[in-house]
Amino acid sequence: MDSPLIIIDPGHGEVDCGCSYGDIYEKNIVLNISLYQLKRFEELGIKAVITRYSDTYLNPDERTKLVTDSKSVYCISNHINAGGGNGCEVIHSIYNDGKLAYEIFNKLLEAGLYPRRIYSKESTQYPEQDYYFMHRNTGSCITNIVEYCFIDNKDDREKLLKNWKLYAEQVVKAFCKYINHPHANNTNHDFY
Repeated sequence: MDSPLIIIDPGHGEVDCGCSYGDIYEKNIVLNISLYQLKRFEELGIKAVITRYSDTYLNPDERTKLVTDSKSVYCISNHINAGGGNGCEVIHSIYNDGKLAYEIFNKLLEAGLYPRRIYSKESTQYPEQDYYFMHRNTGSCITNIVEYCFIDNKDDREKLLKNWKLYAEQVVKAFCKYINHPHANNTNHDFY
């Protein structure tokens, strides 16, 4: 059986809520985004899998083992930010050229998200390794962490709650462009 091309990782889960604002939790939003992307990749004929299908907890070792065991070439790890900023970020490995990160970033900007940054970060604790465990511990998989916006920023939060399917679709579109795979708009939703 062929390995999947991409694995989608909805960050956090269960007791690990991620960031929140009132009763809005990162773990739930990124699960919705990820399940949407999984379905869209399947519709487009791209073999994809996911690290969690429901509100379950995965510790870092379990999460990265799912990625490496899948033998996927690519991983999109979906997240929402917090801490007083605004805009989207895409983080790639220090050992990756960042081209997929730029595709994702540019597609999110096309959908109206504020451009925060694209970056990679070296660990101070683990010299010559990535700062984020999702890069450091996923082997040869080309992992990109997508931070869609800031949940504690009113404008970002309102955009996210209204347009999360659009943003999810933009990541699918960016991936299709990056791998030179035909993309057809999802006509089941009213954001086009």
